Amino acid sequence: MTLIAFLLVLSLLVFVHEFGHFMVAKLTGIKVEEFGLGYPPRLLTIAKRGDTEYTLNAIPFGGFVRMLGEENPSHPDSLAAKSKLTRTGVLLAGSVMNVVLAFLLFIGVGLTGFDIPIGSVAIVGVAPGSPAAAAGLREGDTILSIDGLTVRNTYELSGYTRERLGEEVTLRIQRGERTMPVRLTPRQEPPVDEGPMGVIIQTVDIVGTDKLRYSLWETIPMAGRMIGNVVLAIFSGVASMIQGVIAPDIMGPVGIAAVTGEIAKSGLVALTQFTAFLSIQLAILNLLPFPGLDGGRLAFVAFEALRRGKRVSPEKEGLIHLVGLVILIGLMLIVSYQDVVRLLSSQPILPP
Repeated sequence: MTLIAFLLVLSLLVFVHEFGHFMVAKLTGIKVEEFGLGYPPRLLTIAKRGDTEYTLNAIPFGGFVRMLGEENPSHPDSLAAKSKLTRTGVLLAGSVMNVVLAFLLFIGVGLTGFDIPIGSVAIVGVAPGSPAAAAGLREGDTILSIDGLTVRNTYELSGYTRERLGEEVTLRIQRGERTMPVRLTPRQEPPVDEGPMGVIIQTVDIVGTDKLRYSLWETIPMAGRMIGNVVLAIFSGVASMIQGVIAPDIMGPVGIAAVTGEIAKSGLVALTQFTAFLSIQLAILNLLPFPGLDGGRLAFVAFEALRRGKRVSPEKEGLIHLVGLVILIGLMLIVSYQDVVRLLSSQPILPP
């Protein structure tokens, strides 16, 4: 089941990404020679339509669209012969489609409904200088109610708080054996890394779940916010690893497969959310300015623009992308080996 879930998720992400490249290439008159799922060696040719072969390849961790003359502009229908704007559009299209996929998946989850826990809301952190700190809230406090309404999870507290920004609210807090009222005013414009109250909250002592559904008009902006939150979380995590705040924890295909299998056990909604998260990660990863990735090719287009149209020779650019691809495959194998070691040693593997 783990393998099936992983291959279904990966195939969807890769298909959507490569379809973005394929669609824009076709619309702009670029000759597409091959649309492949997986990396060579080729297993079979699924179909051939016009100049394009549709193939299934042996290495299942990826896919590609092979366009005529990706570095060589000698043919008028080649990618390299097109304008810088067209090439930029083709190269960006894959990541754009992954973001679109994530957006649609989040909308689907919102309409279907989230399974949210029911329990108590505990404060696990208080930001210095925040309304919560000024009101005397502490880590370890439990929020029982807000303005007389019982709070059963973080969603209910956050939702009510957003409706009362700039207005004083009354929280009933349990601290040890005591309960007490606390008044504070949620901020309308909190710092980027803080909420209106300035608390980090968590649902604890879970006794069940409830279904939280949104209308279409509520779900659309919610999906946009979720994408923004995921992007912010990814960059914040990378920055923390670079600064040494948290230990580096990079996951390869084996680790992602293991996590996918575990999440699939929680149901379709959880798997859909995880797929959206991976789709955003794939979009960002492919835009990194590393040879062999879309971002690496975009870097050559930008370099050409800076040199006022003077290109790097096709031979040199092709060699650089080939070396970059070899390095990426090597890194993938190393990370996959580490994933296997962690799995065999029964250590938990978490998403990066």
